[in-house]
Amino acid sequence: MGISPVGGRKLLPLWWASDSSIGFGLVFLLLITLPAIPARTHTSSTVAICQIQGRGFTSAWKDQFVYVQGIVTADFDRRQGLIAIYQPTCDQDPRTSDALWIHLQQKVEVVRRGDHIQVGGIVTEYFGRTEIETTYAQITYLSSDNPLPEATTLLPPQRDSQSKLYFESLEGMLVQVPLANVVGPTDSYDSTWLMPAAMEVKRLFYNDPRGTGGVLAVDDRGDYELGQALKVGDQVANMLGVLDEAYEAYRVYLLEEATVLEAPFWGAPQAPPLSSINAFRLATFNLANLFDTEDDPDVNDTVLSRAEYQRRLRKRALVIREVLGEPELIALQEAENERVLRDLIARPELTAPYEIIWEETPDLRGLDVALLYRSDRLRVTDVRQEQGCTDLRDGLGPDGNQNVTYPENTSTCDLDGDGVAEGNRLFLRPPLVVKLELETLKGRLERAELLLLVNHWKSKVEDSPWQAYTLPRRTREAEFTARLIQQLRLEFPETPILLAGDLNDFPTSLPIQKLLAIGMVDLTQMVSPEQRYSYVYRGVSQTIDYLMLDPGKGLYASQLVPLHINADYPYTWAGRDDTPIRSSDHDLWQANFYFPLQNYLPLVSR
Repeated sequence: MGISPVGGRKLLPLWWASDSSIGFGLVFLLLITLPAIPARTHTSSTVAICQIQGRGFTSAWKDQFVYVQGIVTADFDRRQGLIAIYQPTCDQDPRTSDALWIHLQQKVEVVRRGDHIQVGGIVTEYFGRTEIETTYAQITYLSSDNPLPEATTLLPPQRDSQSKLYFESLEGMLVQVPLANVVGPTDSYDSTWLMPAAMEVKRLFYNDPRGTGGVLAVDDRGDYELGQALKVGDQVANMLGVLDEAYEAYRVYLLEEATVLEAPFWGAPQAPPLSSINAFRLATFNLANLFDTEDDPDVNDTVLSRAEYQRRLRKRALVIREVLGEPELIALQEAENERVLRDLIARPELTAPYEIIWEETPDLRGLDVALLYRSDRLRVTDVRQEQGCTDLRDGLGPDGNQNVTYPENTSTCDLDGDGVAEGNRLFLRPPLVVKLELETLKGRLERAELLLLVNHWKSKVEDSPWQAYTLPRRTREAEFTARLIQQLRLEFPETPILLAGDLNDFPTSLPIQKLLAIGMVDLTQMVSPEQRYSYVYRGVSQTIDYLMLDPGKGLYASQLVPLHINADYPYTWAGRDDTPIRSSDHDLWQANFYFPLQNYLPLVSR
C-alpha cells in the first residue's frame, strides 16, 4: 500500500477514514484546516538517519529541512503525534543511532508498524530528543508489512557520561530488557525507574563511585503500561519497546506487555522506644504539602477538599503513633499554618499531649517549619525565627521574581546597617530556634536544657542538568545557619544544640560542609551505607534530611534509625488512609538522645 503525490498533496490511507463518509469528511477537513510545513522543492535525494543523529547529543542538521526514509517501528501518532522509524544498514558505527523520531503537528492516525515511509520536515531538538518536525501531508508511503529490526538488549555503562552516550546511540531504536530492577518507585507522572538487572544494582546511591547512569523510565506512553504502581525492590521482566529521551530522562515506551515481579511488602518499621527518663526522642518529618481547605489569597496554596484534608491528617497521625511511637520532639516541614498543626495534634489516633511551636514564614506557597513537643516531658523557654539578608540576584527567595533565566530581586532588607535596603530576604522558610527544658530525675542532672534549630532550605526545583541555579542561595543559607549556631554557642555556652530538617542537599555538598566545618556532627552517618537515604529521585537514593548535634555539651545520641516508609513506595499509596506508608515523599530520621546520670558518692567523715 503506497500513497503518491496527487495535486501537490499526499492523501491519508483509506483505512484511516474507516467505512463511513464521516471519515472521508474528516480527511478533507483536516487537509484544508491543519497547518502544514511550508512547501519545499521536492528532491529524490534523502539524508541518512544515522547521519542526522551523528555521534553527539545535538544533530548537525538542526533547523534544516530534510527528507528521510525508514521503517515504522513504533506508531504513537494518534496519542502522542510520535512515530519512530528505522533505517536498515544505515552505517556500521555503533556510536550513531539508526532510528529517528518523527513528530507530527497533529495527533492523527497516519501509519502502521512495518510501513516504509519517506518524511520531509525540519530537524529539531526537543529537550534532548532529535526529531523531524512535520505534518502528515509530508509523509509518502513507499511499502508496507516490512520486517522489523531485531531489538537491542540494553546493558548501559553506569558511569554517567558513558551511559548518556550509550543511550544517545540507541535513541529511537527497538530495545529490550530481559529483567530490570525497580530502583525508583512509580511517581506522580506514572513513571517507574528501573535499571537492567544485568548491571547488578538493586539500589542506586547518589555517591556511587561507578556513577548514577543506566537508569530508565517506563511510563504510560507506549502501547502497553506496566499495569500497576511499583515499589523499590520489585522487578519487571520481558520489556520490549522503543527508546526515547524526554523530560531529561531516557524512557522505554512498551510495545508488548511486560511481566511484573513484586517483592514482599514487610510493613512499616517502628522506631525504638524511649530508653530512660533522662532521654528523649527527636524525629524529622516533612509533612509533604499539608494544606488546609481554605484559599489563602496571599500565597500560592493548594486548596484541599474536606475528605482529602482529613485523609492527610489521619495518615500523618498514623506515622506519629505507629512509626515514631509519639516521640518527645518532631521537627516538621511543609505545614501551611497553625490550624493544620492544631488539627493534626487533635487527631484521635494520637494520645500524647502535644503542643506546637510555629511562626509564619514568607514561603510563596505558605508552607512553614514547625515543632511538635510533648508538654508532659518538655517546657519551652524561648522561641526565635531567624531571617537572613543577602545580596544575591538570583530570582529566588521571597523577594525574587522566580525566574532564574532573567533574575530580579526586590531590595527589602539592610545588609550593611546604613538604614538603606540594598539586600533581599535570604530564606523562604527562616530557621526556627527553640530552647527547651527536659523533665528528668530531679537532683540527678546538673542541667537538662537544649536548643533545637528546625530548618528547611531552598529546594533544587529550578535547577537543570546543566546549571545548579539554587546552589548559591542554599550555600548562603548554610553559612547563615553556621553563624547562627556559633552565636548560640556564645550566648548559651553550656547548652547542647541540635539541628533537624530538610536541607535539600547531599552530605558531600558545599552547603552541608559549611555546617560540618564548624564542628556539627551529621548523625545520619551513624547508620549503615545501604540504609543511608531519605529521598529517591528518579531512581537515585540520596540523603537530604538530617539530624545534627553540636557535641561536647553533655548530650549524646543513640539508636539513630532511618524510617523508610515513603521514598521507596509508589505515589498511589499516598491516597490510602489505612497505612502510614507514603505519607510523604521523604523518609524520616529518629534518634534517642540522653543526658548521662551523675553518680555522687556520699561524704564520709573520719
